[in-house]
Amino acid sequence: MQIPYPSLYFRIVLFLAAGICRLAGAGVLYAQDAPVHYCVQTPGTLPTLIGGEQKYRLTALSVEGALNGTDLRFLREMAGSDYNQQPTAGRLRSLDLSRATFAPGGEAYMDKDGPQLVSGGPLTLPPFVFRQCQIEEVILPGRMDTLGTGAFEHSALRRIRIPEESVVMDWAFNHCERLEEVAMPQHLVELGQNCFRDCGSLRTLRLHDVEYLPYHGFEEVTGLEEIVIDGALLHADGWFCHACPRLRRIEFSGVVLTTGGPPIASDCPQLSEVLFSGFAFETYYGSVENCPQVKQCKVTGAVMGSNNADFLPPTPAGQHIDESLLRRAARAVDRLDEVKLTSQWVHVGQNAFLHQMAAIFAERGMKDEAFQLLQKLADKGYPFLEHIAARAVFIPLKSDPRFAAIEEQLKQNADFQRMIRRSPPYDTGSLYRRSEPPQRMTCPAADDSVLQRIRDYFQTDYIAGAGSETERLKNVMFWLHGRIRHRGDFLPSTRLSAIDLVEGCRKAGRDGMNARGLAIVLAEIYQALGWPARFITCQSKYYKDDTDATVVTVVWSFTLGKWVMMDASMAAYVTDEEGLLLHPGEIRQRMKDGRPLRLNAEANWNHQEEVVKEHYLDYYLAKNFYYFSGYAQNVPGIESQRGSAYYTLMPEGDNAKIGIPVYDDAWFWQKPF
Repeated sequence: MQIPYPSLYFRIVLFLAAGICRLAGAGVLYAQDAPVHYCVQTPGTLPTLIGGEQKYRLTALSVEGALNGTDLRFLREMAGSDYNQQPTAGRLRSLDLSRATFAPGGEAYMDKDGPQLVSGGPLTLPPFVFRQCQIEEVILPGRMDTLGTGAFEHSALRRIRIPEESVVMDWAFNHCERLEEVAMPQHLVELGQNCFRDCGSLRTLRLHDVEYLPYHGFEEVTGLEEIVIDGALLHADGWFCHACPRLRRIEFSGVVLTTGGPPIASDCPQLSEVLFSGFAFETYYGSVENCPQVKQCKVTGAVMGSNNADFLPPTPAGQHIDESLLRRAARAVDRLDEVKLTSQWVHVGQNAFLHQMAAIFAERGMKDEAFQLLQKLADKGYPFLEHIAARAVFIPLKSDPRFAAIEEQLKQNADFQRMIRRSPPYDTGSLYRRSEPPQRMTCPAADDSVLQRIRDYFQTDYIAGAGSETERLKNVMFWLHGRIRHRGDFLPSTRLSAIDLVEGCRKAGRDGMNARGLAIVLAEIYQALGWPARFITCQSKYYKDDTDATVVTVVWSFTLGKWVMMDASMAAYVTDEEGLLLHPGEIRQRMKDGRPLRLNAEANWNHQEEVVKEHYLDYYLAKNFYYFSGYAQNVPGIESQRGSAYYTLMPEGDNAKIGIPVYDDAWFWQKPF
C-alpha cells in the first residue's frame, strides 16, 4: 500500500502517541532530565513556591534552604503519602536535599504515635519523615548529625548514601524492600538497632570507620549475604548480627579495637565464615548461637587479644606479623585523634591503644615506629610513666636517648596539680540562668522505712556517739574504717545498699570491700542519722586509661551549712588552713588556686600504712579530682536502680563520656533541701 504525504502521516502518529501518554498519565511527558530546583528562603514557604499545579506532577526535585514541618508535610504528599500515611497522587521519586537543613516550627508533618514535629537540630533528619513514601532516591547533605528513627521505613527507597559523622537511629530503613545500595560514610558514628530489618534486596554492606555497632544492629536483614568492615571499628557489641537468614560471611579487614561478646552472631543458618583479615586489638567474641556452619573464626591477619582462643585463635607471641598490617593498625589508632568521637557508647582508651601498639612495635624490633607512638603519648599529655617503665618489652629502648627525653616529658605530665590549675573553669550558675528551674538533688526523708532498718542494723546512734556535729560525723567515718577494710579488688555481688553490702562481705568470707562499697555504706548510715549524704565518684582526666579512681562520701553539715567530705577508705578528711572541713569541689578549687590544704593526722590505710599529704592530696586526689559524678536522687540502693539520672561535673567545653554532662558546679554542689 502506498502512503501519500508520508510526513503528514508521521506527524499524525506522533500526535496520537503524545495524546495517549497524556491520557495514561505516564511519566514520559513530565519526566525531568534534571531535578527542578527551589530555594526556600523562609521555612514553611515551599508549598507556595511549588504550587498546587506542580505538586503532583514533579518526579525529580532539588530543595535548598531550611525546611520546617509544613515543608516536610508537602514533600511527603508529593512523594505519595499524606499526614495519615495514606496514598496520594504524588509522583516524586528523586529528591535532592544536599543543600537543605531542618528548622523547628510549622505544622506536624505526619501522624505516627502522635503528631510528628521538627524538633532536632538543622542537621537532624526528623524521625519517620519519609515513612510510607514512594520516594526511590534521596540525596542527603554530605554531613549530618542524625538520621531519625524510622526515617525511611516502609518506603520505596532504592539507594542511599549515608552522610559523614552521622548517627543512624533505630529502624531507619526498616522494611525498605527495594533498597539495593547503601553507601556508607568514611566515618559512621553509630548504627542503631534494626536499621535494615526486612530489607530483602540488600545483599552487601561495606562499612569503613565505625565508632559503635550495637547488639542486634543487623537483625532480620532478610536479603543480606555479606558484611565487610574495612576501617577502624572502635566497638561492636555481642550478637550484633541476629536472624539474618541469607548471611554467609562477616569479614573484619580493618582494625578492631574492642568488642563485646561472647556471641558474635545468632540464628544465622547460612553463616559459614567469620574472617579476621585485618588487625584486632582485643575481642571478647567467643561463640555463635544457632549458626551451625561456624565452628571457629578464621584469622589471616593478626589478633592480639582473644577471650576464647578456641573460637578466635589469637596470634602467638613472637609470630611474624606483616609490617604493612602493623603500620595500618597504627594509622587507624592515630586517626582517632583526627576525629571527634561522639558516640555515647564508645569507651575506648585511645592512649591505651597507642601504648599497646608501641609495645607491639618494640617487641618486633621496629624501634622508630615504637618511639613515634611513645612520643605521641607524651605530646598528648599522657601522665602514666609507670605503665611504660614497668614493661619489659620497652627495656631494650632505654639505651636510646629518645627514651630518656620521653621519660622526662611523662614525668612532667604527671604533675596533676598543674593539670587542675590549667583546666578550664566551670560555667557556674548556668543551669540557674535558664527559664525552667533545674532539677533538685534529693535525699530520703528521715522516716524512710529503709533508713529505719539501717538504724537498727548498725545501731547508728551508738556509732555516732556524743559531741558536736563535726565530732559525730568523724566518729561514724572512723568506725566504718575500723570495721570494714578497704579492698580495692572486691565488691559483693549483691544489691548496692548498706546492709546488703555488709552481709555480702560476710557471706563471701571477705573482711573488706572497695572504695565504692565503703562510700555507699557510709552515705546511707549518715542518711539514717538524719544527715543528707551522697557518694561521689572521682576520676582522672585520663579515666579511659586509668582505672584507679576513687569514691568518697559527702555529707551535709547543718552547722557549717555546706557539704563536707569523708573518705572511709583512708579515714581521711581535708580542711583549709583554719581547720574548716571541705567538700571535693572546694578541695579542687584550692588546688586550682594554689591555696593551702590540710590532711588529718589520723589518715591511714587499714591501720597498716600512714597516709601522707604528699601522696593523698598532691597526687591521689589531684589525679582523681578532675571529674565528679553522682546521682540526683540519693536514696538507699540507688546504684542498683535502673534509669537513675547520673551526672558528671566537668570543666566547661569538656565532653567526657560519663553519665549526663553538667558544667555548673553551683548546681552540682547545691543544698539538698
